[in-house]
Amino acid sequence: MRRFQALLYLTLLVSLPAFAQIGGGFPLHGSLESNSLYNFDQDSPYKGFHSNNYLKLDYSSGRFSAGLQGEWYPSPMPGYDTGLKGWSLPVKYVSWTDSNWSVRAGDFFEQIGSGILLRSWEDRSLGLRNGIGGLLLKGHLPVQGLSLTLLSGVPASTSAQWGYSSSIVSAADLSLILPFGLSLGGAVLHRYEWAPEADLSLLLGKEAPRSVLMHSFRAGFSADSFQVNAEYVGKSPDFTAVRQNGASDTYSLERGMAFYADISWSIGGLSLSASGRYLDNMAMRAYRTLGTIAPSNTLNYLPALCQQQTYMLACLNPYETLSEGEWGLRGDAYYHFARGSVIGGRYGMTLHVGGSWINGLAKVLPRRDKDHLAYRDLNIELSRKWTRSLITKLFVSIQENSPTHGNRNATEAQNVFVLEGQYNFTHKMSLRTELQYLYSQERERDWMAALVEFGIAPNWSFTVSDMYNHGSSQEHYWNVSASWTKDTFKCILGYGRNREGMVCSGGVCRWQPEYTGIFLRLQYAL
Repeated sequence: MRRFQALLYLTLLVSLPAFAQIGGGFPLHGSLESNSLYNFDQDSPYKGFHSNNYLKLDYSSGRFSAGLQGEWYPSPMPGYDTGLKGWSLPVKYVSWTDSNWSVRAGDFFEQIGSGILLRSWEDRSLGLRNGIGGLLLKGHLPVQGLSLTLLSGVPASTSAQWGYSSSIVSAADLSLILPFGLSLGGAVLHRYEWAPEADLSLLLGKEAPRSVLMHSFRAGFSADSFQVNAEYVGKSPDFTAVRQNGASDTYSLERGMAFYADISWSIGGLSLSASGRYLDNMAMRAYRTLGTIAPSNTLNYLPALCQQQTYMLACLNPYETLSEGEWGLRGDAYYHFARGSVIGGRYGMTLHVGGSWINGLAKVLPRRDKDHLAYRDLNIELSRKWTRSLITKLFVSIQENSPTHGNRNATEAQNVFVLEGQYNFTHKMSLRTELQYLYSQERERDWMAALVEFGIAPNWSFTVSDMYNHGSSQEHYWNVSASWTKDTFKCILGYGRNREGMVCSGGVCRWQPEYTGIFLRLQYAL
């Protein structure tokens, strides 16, 4: 059977480029992505060959469309859910659309509001694909500006035999756009578990409800360069755990509540934004089995407040949102110094200053009698174009992170300094460099890093990088890679050593082990 599945996948892989040659605007579109790694660490439990492969095909003709996504994991990449192993068709659907309504039967991804109530989406870098299999209806009602979304289905699950969890999720959302830039919205969501995987009554000492009801209200206003949005979400009693940091966790049924608001304003070269968030027992799982807290078992999204770092050392110890309970604030200011000004010079300059402060709630921190710091940061970035060929960036990030989300009076601080430069030799050849330094007295102490990237547009790119922990372990984590792009095809081949740690995207994280090996990524779209 496995040989047949592999043969089928390879047949589709070879046939996919042929579809692109079909003339006459054949209504078939698709993409192919393959990520493979050979780990040379013989002492690692993840040694040997690993590969994640995705094939997506969509057909459309008039008002009708259909599609599927096939995935093949001969051995999932290190850090991905081992339940993914093998061949599957996690996404398959048919849909019909007219001028006012659309209906989709099969698997779908959907978001309501900010995503705190419901967000099902796919992020392959996290190994996250929490789609819903069922029916999705969206359309415009006869009232001007009023739209409706209805959905009902079974959340996907990588650990279940048929690919779906033992839950049913149903939701309804109304959205109203009013004159003068006003908007209103409201939604309800119901999750029912007909066969819980674990007997939670033994942990609670009383019967655990199989139903959880959530509701939300949101409002927004926008006018020219000013915008403000707010959303409230409530949840009926749901199973939750209080972290004890080494001792046995305690379990209870608690109501949940969330509030999120953001505001932005810009005038001239100045842009300002601020956001705030309060979370209390807002984890929403497809099923509540202990140990199933992987991102793929999550039904909602809790917006990240802190800046999503991209530099190697700045994202070395990322912050992961604490769904059990936290509050936080964030602010950002951008100012563009115009061309020809005293500070902006001939080509202009941009300054960004931003920061965040996040505290854990006292009720979920048993070792504290009041709220305590979970994370805070201050980020400053200065970008300037000196000539037609030379651009530089100076970046500073001051971070303080609590490994217990504020449950003990102990935090880990680190200061990151980055100097980035790019020089364009010609309109096709460019060189980009990064010099980074991390200063810290905690954990692994000081780090330094460097990156050199040489590009030959539009096809080639070559990169060499290294992270060196000279504060404690004296370990190097180096990588070399080459990338080739032609039209919609891209190939990346690399070799190097990966550090153990968390990989995050938008506050959602997964753990990735250390490995040393050769990496190949293939991407093709038609």
